[in-house]
Amino acid sequence: MKHPYSIDPWAIVEAGFSPEKLRESESVFALANGFIGMRGNLEEREAAGANTIEGTFLNGVFDSEPITYGEAAYGYAKNHETICNVMDAKSLLLVADEEALDLGLCVVMAHSRTLDMRAGTLRRRFLWHTLSGSSLDVEIERLVSLTHQELAAVRLRVRCLSGACAVSVVSDLSPAVIAAGDPNDPRNAAGKDRRLLTVSCGAQGPVLTMQQHTKNTGFTINCAVEHRCSLPFSTRCGADAVTWVATRELEAGDELLLEKSICYTVSRAGEADALPQAVDGCRAAPDFDTLAAEQRAYLDAFWEGAGMEIDGDDALLQGLRFNLFHLIQSAGRDGKRNIAAKGLTGEGYEGHTFWDTEAYILPVFLYTEPQLARRLLEYRYASLPKARARARVMGHPRGALFPWRTIDGEECSAYFPAGSAQYHIDGDIALAVRDYFLVTEDLDFLAAYGAEILVETARLFYDLGFFSEAKGGRFVLNCVTGPDEYNVMVDNNVYTNAVAEENFRSAAAVMALIKNRRPEDYVRLCAALDYAPSEADDWLVAAERMYYPPARDGIYPQDDGFLERKPWPLDSIPAEMRPLLMHYHGLTIYRHRICKQADLILAMTLFGERYSLEEKKKNFAFYDSVTTHDSSLSMAVFSILANEIGETDTAYRYFMSCARLDLDDMHHNTKDGLHMANMAGAWNCMTKGFGGMRCRDGTLCFAPVCPPQWKGYAFRVRFRGRTIEVRVGAEGASYRLLSGEPIAIIADGQTLTLS
Repeated sequence: MKHPYSIDPWAIVEAGFSPEKLRESESVFALANGFIGMRGNLEEREAAGANTIEGTFLNGVFDSEPITYGEAAYGYAKNHETICNVMDAKSLLLVADEEALDLGLCVVMAHSRTLDMRAGTLRRRFLWHTLSGSSLDVEIERLVSLTHQELAAVRLRVRCLSGACAVSVVSDLSPAVIAAGDPNDPRNAAGKDRRLLTVSCGAQGPVLTMQQHTKNTGFTINCAVEHRCSLPFSTRCGADAVTWVATRELEAGDELLLEKSICYTVSRAGEADALPQAVDGCRAAPDFDTLAAEQRAYLDAFWEGAGMEIDGDDALLQGLRFNLFHLIQSAGRDGKRNIAAKGLTGEGYEGHTFWDTEAYILPVFLYTEPQLARRLLEYRYASLPKARARARVMGHPRGALFPWRTIDGEECSAYFPAGSAQYHIDGDIALAVRDYFLVTEDLDFLAAYGAEILVETARLFYDLGFFSEAKGGRFVLNCVTGPDEYNVMVDNNVYTNAVAEENFRSAAAVMALIKNRRPEDYVRLCAALDYAPSEADDWLVAAERMYYPPARDGIYPQDDGFLERKPWPLDSIPAEMRPLLMHYHGLTIYRHRICKQADLILAMTLFGERYSLEEKKKNFAFYDSVTTHDSSLSMAVFSILANEIGETDTAYRYFMSCARLDLDDMHHNTKDGLHMANMAGAWNCMTKGFGGMRCRDGTLCFAPVCPPQWKGYAFRVRFRGRTIEVRVGAEGASYRLLSGEPIAIIADGQTLTLS
């Protein structure tokens, strides 16, 4: 495949200007810090012949409007939630002797953009031959601070190489230009009124300010931009925009330098006005060089514990590091914000959080940035009251039901068969709580947050299911949708039953652990949750008697009726008719034996000890033949299990289909934002697939293989306060403890002590 960007293991470099690829590159070159997200738009915003999607987003800031149903019914989700595209502060327009910079019209040479994944900056440089005969060397750098949540910065440097001209810099603060989107694609926010109301804009010396409101959710968004430049300047205010302008006469050898410090703050109805905080924040912001040094130090520490190497494929290594870079950029860091399916790179899926966070993304942070994993789980804890309320609406007198798609904790999926019916979200969150404790031994988290989540999700599953006489007294979970959205409202989805069983066991074990080691917290939890030890006894009985559809000729159906549905051979479906959900009515899909994504295969990767190697091989072959992989979540899971059953070539093929999915725009929708879960899935392929990494009973285990396409590879993980490096080559593997106390691991079945 021809790669659209130069191959560099630590950078994404775009040489030249391709207006037809601008929307995709705006996602690729996005910068974020878990709160602010800025798409990689050109500073001058537009160019003749180019198609752009402007975007600046604030994590957790959204507007809503009622969902309109043709036929409404009790319990349907009530409101859409859509992330806000807030005021744009990153723009700069250059004017040379009245010629405005436009890449589609001006004579611009050697244009390049570089996303530096070690520095955390986006750098743009080009040579502009003006109509008046001057040559200008222009360099623009941008960063969104990973160490100051509310800050971003832009630096402009213009050098006159020859000739003479008057250069004006125009910087404005204005409402976002909202892209129309595709009204026929249910994955974006087309058709919804996403405009914000501009309340005020103005200038305080070199500081521009703007305040906007959401229409329905009570958010006030504030932005202040300070311009640091030695030139005389002027400002002008319009009805909904404010502009700063400075001009300098440049001759050969002269230079113009400008720094913009940008600060965003947010408040809710009833809270104090946060605009003064934004003004003070941008005025007190460190200069660009200081912010850049802090940015580099932050990323140096991250890469120290999350480093990856591949000997023999720099393009692949570039893709993997790109994935990790965007993951660390996009995750909320304060326990109030999560990570959306598209991160902070675009409006795809309206900025919603899904089960992807716990099932795909959180495992990456567990082993690279565990404190960030904790913050994501704290976000779920903060939404427990809404999850409890949703459970009551859905007919459950106890427990909590987390939403399938949301921003602030309210279910906002209008299509319940493939949305609210995905009860496995509770089990995904419960698994993440369990795994977080196994990897970190953070008992404080369990006592303060995790135990309550586990108890409430276990209660929900216990109320959902029952002991069925028709199934020999086994515990069943009926009318649910598993991860595979092409099979909805089914009985006994294997994945859902498996995560529910583990939820039962984890909740009982954690309450016993807290009773033993934190008796005061145990008493507090029992009172707060009205918890009785007999509940745990009931959960353990349900776990022991959990029902799973029996194998038929060695094939495990992913739900009770899967093997009864009409076959739909994959080779009979034209490529132009995929993804199926865009070209076939749901009922057509649901009646067939076909899968959108990994479901039973995902269960086999997470609960592999329940299946023999031969069972895994046979079921992998079967489900490989009936899965369309219409979801970007699918290929990584198939790659992991393929490695486990010894099919390294197949694992490699699936891995290569997901590792550079966004960099190479394989799904032709990178313009809407990057696929965060797929990015995390690629990391899981590397560590859990080729590296064979598992955490079993609190012990880190490895069973690595090296595909023949590589000379070798290496990765680092953090585990219980240690940093461990794994190196694998054709000759075998080596393990090294880089920091922390000695620890025992298991490698290919052999216990080793690293010190």
